[in-house]
Amino acid sequence: MPEGNERGSEMKGPKRRFTRKTLQVEFRGRDAEGVGVLLFETADLSAGGTFLKSDLLLEEGETFSFEFRVPGADRSFTAQARIAWVRRFPANGQPAGMGVEFLAMSDEDRGALEQFLA
Repeated sequence: MPEGNERGSEMKGPKRRFTRKTLQVEFRGRDAEGVGVLLFETADLSAGGTFLKSDLLLEEGETFSFEFRVPGADRSFTAQARIAWVRRFPANGQPAGMGVEFLAMSDEDRGALEQFLA
């Protein structure tokens, strides 16, 4: 698939391993060296990853540490993640952004997130 093609339609249906919920969550990310803080807004969230809406697009394969809080939760969640794909040229009114895969998350955080999303 050429770089920048919209992959959201591929990601729907039986291929998803985790329940995905549409909601807005602020993500704070740090690169692999822990330098700087980037703020992103998510369009949807699952226990396996998220889509981050952004005009600032990172490179596929980059890894980050993210911290986020879901609406109504009394705690923050943390995850090690990588940029799985990038939507550089959105079409049909879709936002530019990045698909993020959570690589590592504590069992407690993943369980609490799955319960919230259920």
